[in-house]
Parts: sequence; C-alpha cells; structure tokens
Amino acid sequence: MNWLIRNTGYDFLEPNWFYLLLLLPVFIVALFYLERRQFHGVVFTKPEASQRSIQSAFIRRLRQALFVLKTAFFLLVVLALAHPFSWDNQQQNDDINGVGIDILFVLDVSESMQAMDLKPNRLNSAKKVIEQFIGYRKNDRIGLVAYAGEAYSACPKTTDHGLLLEQLDRVNGAGMVPGTAIGIGIGTAVAQLKGDSTESKAIILLTDGTNNRGDLTPIEAAGLAKDENIRVYCIGVGTNGFAPMPDSSPFGMGYFYAPVEIDEQVLEDISETTGAKYFRATNSKSLEKVISEIDKIEKKRIKMRPDIQAAIPFPEFLLTSILILSILLFSIDFFLFKGHE
Repeated sequence: MNWLIRNTGYDFLEPNWFYLLLLLPVFIVALFYLERRQFHGVVFTKPEASQRSIQSAFIRRLRQALFVLKTAFFLLVVLALAHPFSWDNQQQNDDINGVGIDILFVLDVSESMQAMDLKPNRLNSAKKVIEQFIGYRKNDRIGLVAYAGEAYSACPKTTDHGLLLEQLDRVNGAGMVPGTAIGIGIGTAVAQLKGDSTESKAIILLTDGTNNRGDLTPIEAAGLAKDENIRVYCIGVGTNGFAPMPDSSPFGMGYFYAPVEIDEQVLEDISETTGAKYFRATNSKSLEKVISEIDKIEKKRIKMRPDIQAAIPFPEFLLTSILILSILLFSIDFFLFKGHE
C-alpha cells in the first residue's frame, strides 16, 4: 500500500477494499471459462463441417480486447471503492484546511549530533529528513525547537515553511550550554502548543543521547504534553556500539570513536505516555523511513474522522472512466455479439 501511495501521490479513505483483488484470479478464470463456451465466428444457415471451423480473426481479437477491458473494469471498481484522493488537491477544501495539525520538531543540536554514523553527520541528516517532512505537510503549522544543555524556539509554528526552512538551516549547538536536556526541549515545545485551539498537536523529538541537563525530567515533560493532548514521537538517532566523531587537532581534522548512548527506555516511555510511538534510526535511510511513517500516522488520524471523510469528494475522472467503460462493454457485448451467441 505504501508504495502505491508513494508512486501515485494518492491516499485512500477505504483501503480495505483492496482485499477484493484477492478475487482477481477467480474473476479471470470465470471470464476465461465463459469465453470458451461462446462461439466467436461466422454463422451459417446450413453449415458444413469445413464451415464450422471458420472463425473471424477480427471477432476473436475483439473478444480478447473485451477480456482485457472487463478485467480493467474490475480493477477500476475496486479502486473506486477504496476512494482515492490526493492531499495536494485538498488545499482549496475549506473543510480539510480547517482541521490542520500543529507540529513542533524538537531537534537535538548537542555536540554528539556531529557523529558521522549518519551521512554526512547526524545533525545534517536529521535536517534533511525534517525538510522532506515539511514538504509533505503543506497545510500544517510547523515549528522548531533546538536544544542541547538548554533549549530555545528557533521558529514558532507557522505555515510560512520558507521561513521555517531558513531557520532549520541555521540551527546548531554553537554557543549553547553543552549537554542534552530532553525534558527542557519537550517542555519548551509544550509551552508553544499549550492552550492552542487546534484539535491535533504533535511533537517530533530527535535525540542521540540521554537526559543529563535541566530541572525538568523527560517523564515530567511527557506528563505536561499528555495534559495538553499532545503526542510526542521520539526518534533515537544513531548506530549501535560506537560512532565516529570529528576531532580537530594541530595536524588537521581527524576522528575518534565514541560510544552510542541512547536512553531508549525513557524515549519509549515518553511516546507511550502521550499516545505516540518510539522509533530508532540507525542510518540515514532508516531515518527517512521513520519520518515518512510518522507523516502517514498523522495523516491517517485526520482521514479516519467521519467529517473529514464526508468532505473529501469522489474523484470525477474515476467515475467517468467507469461509466464510459461500462457503456462500452455493454454495447459491444450485447449488440455486436448478440446474433453470434
């Protein structure tokens, strides 16, 4: 299903109808059996033995084309039942745009995010996938909190994604208190989202370490988020074991290997407390998949609402295709072949 959404740009309100495709082989076999019972040739009033073997190549080929068209009709009906729609086409739909999502990225910019187990390093890899995520969410207000041993709001939640991307490109840990204050980072994001009238609010936390700074613990911060109905998705960034870290010296830039220390249990507890999910990304590719998965989860929360489903129109091109194809099949099968069967 994911590859279909990714390659077509369409999502589906009722994807369970695709299970009907399991009946496609039965449908094809039934069509084939019916075709074998029908005569595709020229009718003679008093046929001889040799005449019975005469068949029209045109009729036979037309029947083969009908076989393909009937199979296509079956596929179109299943597709129609799944109710495809494009999120991009809903940008002018007031009923959809009125139900946006407020999302805040809480990005770890501590020194350890310079580790090179993700290419070119953890921080830049995280920035890249955040940028991709922003591209998916054209109608949502998105903001950014950066944290190390302290936290600050790099960009308040906004629909001006151009401004957001500029701020994302600038953030780093330069001049910040060293350390990893996960609780403070979440708390800063919760303060931005607190009291907002938006029905759906989420925080996406990216970190590669353990909480070692700040008076607010991660679990206390998760409790604050829960009280405000904010989901906190946590992503542990980094490989297992040891990771290469850049090391400057008088002889140039080198690197050394540092242990990877991610407090996964705390991150899992944060996500579980707030009704979200914890992910682990050990390389750049898996980080991209994680961000894409979170995007799908949040979109699914919207499309499952009855009022949203009612607001998404059925694609006219699909209805038109089914109507034209059904008329064509009936006309050819009934009128053209009525005298030959």
